[in-house]
Amino acid sequence: MEERILVLDGAMGTVLQKYELTLEDFNGAKGCYEILNETRPDIIFEVHKKYIEAGADIIETNSFNCNAISLKDYHLEDKVYDLAKKSAEIARDAVKKSGKKVYVFGSVGPTNKGLSFSVGDVPFKRAVSFDEMKEVIKVQVAGLIDGGVDGILLETVFDGLTAKVALLAIEEVFEEKNIKLPVSISATVNKQGKLSTGQSIESLMVDLDRDFVISFGFNCSFGAKNLVPLVIKIKELTTKFVSLHANAGLPNQNGEYEETAQKMRDDLLPLIENQAINILGGCCGTDYEHIKLIAELVKGQKPRILPKR
Repeated sequence: MEERILVLDGAMGTVLQKYELTLEDFNGAKGCYEILNETRPDIIFEVHKKYIEAGADIIETNSFNCNAISLKDYHLEDKVYDLAKKSAEIARDAVKKSGKKVYVFGSVGPTNKGLSFSVGDVPFKRAVSFDEMKEVIKVQVAGLIDGGVDGILLETVFDGLTAKVALLAIEEVFEEKNIKLPVSISATVNKQGKLSTGQSIESLMVDLDRDFVISFGFNCSFGAKNLVPLVIKIKELTTKFVSLHANAGLPNQNGEYEETAQKMRDDLLPLIENQAINILGGCCGTDYEHIKLIAELVKGQKPRILPKR
């Protein structure tokens, strides 16, 4: 990343929605894309393969919701480790067969609970405890590491406290396995650059700074156009690399993302002109064409240079 801008892949979920998946493909757990690591590894492999062909330098595992809290909705909480490990193995296999130098990052989502939010009208009552959340993330991360990931992507952070617990979980797994991998952190924010808890991205970066954290940035949220100014802002506030993988705009009333690859490419241009980015990719609604144009956009362009500590 000191030499060039790396391209992250695009969306997994919205691409999988385009396949004609059956209830049998989901093994009865319709809507649980993580189960496809077990039931349809061929499809997950194909998605990775096409993103690599489009120009991705980093591909994410199909493990965003691979945690006991999220998988409990499908009665699959006992399969977290196996599905996480399998997601990494599929991605690793896609890289091996591509013959290219591509990194595999384990995708760790925020779960569907937040430690900063109380349950109902009862102050300080949480849906999950600090220690429970930590153990949930540890199982997921252990599976990803055992499956062979090169790093961890802690993404779609909407609650700083939950992210802090996740980082502690990652750190504990590193210690237990006597390994240290790079970790990238990506937040989802409003147009003022704040999480849903009201915490600013500046505060979050201070909270989550560790020696193994290599980058801070944004994902999801809304379209690239409104995230670009926030990226340019934080490039002056951190000694880490900076990342962005934005949505293809906001979904319409049918839940569809309509922003074209060309529109996203044009909206991302100021990041190149301002030499403000190190990792660039796509989130919800993006596909192979979006990543192909992003790869073409960054080719030969200078990345953001890390300021001296």
